[in-house]
Formats: sequence, C-alpha cells, structure tokens
Amino acid sequence: MICKGCGENKSLIKAHAIPEAFFRGLRDGKDPPRLLTDAAGKFPKKAPIGVYDKTILCRECEDKFQVVDDYAQSIFLRKECGHVELKWYGRVVGYRVDDVDYRLLKRFFLSVLWRASVSSQEFYSKVSLGPYESDLKELIWRDECGGKNQYSFVVSKFTDTTIGRTILDPHRERWHGVNYYRLYLYGYVVYIKVDKQKSPEILRNFEMHADGPLFVVGRDIRNSSEYSVMVSVAHKSAK
Repeated sequence: MICKGCGENKSLIKAHAIPEAFFRGLRDGKDPPRLLTDAAGKFPKKAPIGVYDKTILCRECEDKFQVVDDYAQSIFLRKECGHVELKWYGRVVGYRVDDVDYRLLKRFFLSVLWRASVSSQEFYSKVSLGPYESDLKELIWRDECGGKNQYSFVVSKFTDTTIGRTILDPHRERWHGVNYYRLYLYGYVVYIKVDKQKSPEILRNFEMHADGPLFVVGRDIRNSSEYSVMVSVAHKSAK
C-alpha cells in the first residue's frame, strides 16, 4: 500500500494518531478500553491498544513521530504529578506546567491533527483539513511548527480526574467565527486554530508562544458540553 508519509509502496503498520499511551489509562482492571457510539446500528468495540490505522504509515515514517510522541507523554502523563495547581478561593481553576519545550509540544499537536486527517478510521472522520493537510505535512517533515499566529493552541484539563479521563473523537468547531479543531488526550483538551484569521481574544490570552510554563485552563466536566454527550452515548450504547 502507499504510505501517506513518504508516498512509497511499502508494508504499512498499526499507526496511531493519538498515541497508544493516552488510551492505556482507560483500562478498567483487565478489561480493555471500549469505543462507544450513539450511531444507530453500531455497537461498542474493544480497543485494547486504542484507535490505530493500518492504511497510513510505514515503519520509517511512523518512527518520525517518536520524539514528539514521547515528549507529550512525558509532559501529560509521566510528569503530571508535578503540575502546579492554580486556585481561586480554594477552587482549582488551572495548572502551570514548567519547563515546556514549545516547539516540541506544538509539533506533537500538529502531528496528531495531520495523522487524524489522513486516517480512514471512523473515530477520526470529523477531521478533514483540506488544503491545510499538505501544509501541515510539509511543516512536520521539516521538523517545524509554523509561526506565532499559525496553528496557535490552547490546552485545558478536566479538574475531575475520575470521570474526566476520557477520549472523545476530535472534531472541528468555530470560536467567534474562527475555525478550530478540538483534540482529547485522556483528560486534556487541546484547541488548535486552523484558520488564517487571528485568534479570538477569549482564547488569545491562554495561548502558548514560547518556551516556559504552559498554562492549562481548568474545566468542570459536569458543567461541560462533553458531559452531556458522554451520558447520552453511554445510555444509547447500553441499550
């Protein structure tokens, strides 16, 4: 098959858009994670190593993402206990993550978005980058991440780490007329601007543009739009 990275006819592997490590925490004892859907006629499926795709990358191209994938896992999973809670009148409203490499982190987010866009898996079907797909690939293959206002991003996290640890399918949305994609990473939510317009002010204040601390916005999952979606999908899947 043709690799969507190098464009050569090679044997393709089980490649992940969202790295497998972000799915491991969803295991319930010995039971693997399950993919739930509210689509009519479709049933829950076991996903022991997360969502992978055997139609996008060869081994050599998949290895190109190893450095950024490992870095993101270190920041969000292995070193999560070191994140500093930011409180307002005793309530957690965010987190500070010190000593973050801006370029590596941004390259990770862009690589997830590109892999999701070229994936044939239904889980990633709401990610379609159009003309931005080739632009992202060019940046990724040059180990670049674009300019300050190009593909800017904001990171949030559900403060309830019991029910907040979830991975919903990524999708496109609009913030004050500006296009964004929303990615879910085991309790974290990343908003990536895929638009030539400037970021709306409500998000601009939380964007990261240089090395240093990453400020993560705290969110209450029970008061979020995601919570109602999760409840609805769970009920329909049970039926």
